[in-house]
Amino acid sequence: MKILRTWNFPGKLNMALDFVLSQICKEPILRFYTWARPTLSLGKHQRSVSLNTEFMKEKVIDCVVRPTGGRAVLHWDELTYSVAIPIDDPHAKEGVLKTYLMISECIKNTLCHFGYDAEIQPTKRSVSNTAACFDAPSSYEITVDGKKVVGSAQMRNERAVLQHGSIVLKQHVEEYANCLNLDIKNLRGKMAGLFEFHQVSVEALADRLIEEFEKLFGKSEPLSVDKTLMKAAFEREDDFIWQGN
Repeated sequence: MKILRTWNFPGKLNMALDFVLSQICKEPILRFYTWARPTLSLGKHQRSVSLNTEFMKEKVIDCVVRPTGGRAVLHWDELTYSVAIPIDDPHAKEGVLKTYLMISECIKNTLCHFGYDAEIQPTKRSVSNTAACFDAPSSYEITVDGKKVVGSAQMRNERAVLQHGSIVLKQHVEEYANCLNLDIKNLRGKMAGLFEFHQVSVEALADRLIEEFEKLFGKSEPLSVDKTLMKAAFEREDDFIWQGN
């Protein structure tokens, strides 16, 4: 397993890099990252969602479209992870939900290690009806004290499985709701950030997550961010820009 850490990249580069990693991976790649500034990411089927663009411009919130499905996430104070698994890897041959569960168990075990009362939600039909990912937990997503703290999305193609997600440190519910033209009651009390319970550092989270994922994928080693990789990502950036309604 390869490990990549990239901090404070722009949103469109984060999405492009995740996609490129899914296209070139020869073994599982686990990436951790943060965002240069607050960014709303939309699922690939949400390009026509109605956004409060004036509010986003005022607050300097970027918008991108993910290569994965799912619903909108406001990336702000969080640790974002992505896992790219070659399609011929035994772990990629499981179904969508089994892959979700496999990854969620790694995240849940990490959170429990740091003293969070994390639980994996059972398989269920989604009862949410808004454009926001964090208005309700989906199957095998993670909650603490009944509130969703991790939101993930997945894609599969002929080359790889890609799953990425947000481990929220501090929630920004008002801004999240405003971006999506939602009443704040659609989100308040349904999501949380880890800092609401107690503090943990991004580096400590990442280090422990690596230990958990090594139990799945074997010993890890760093992946170099070389010119070839970054060139490929830069060339795909525009694919993930939200063009508006």
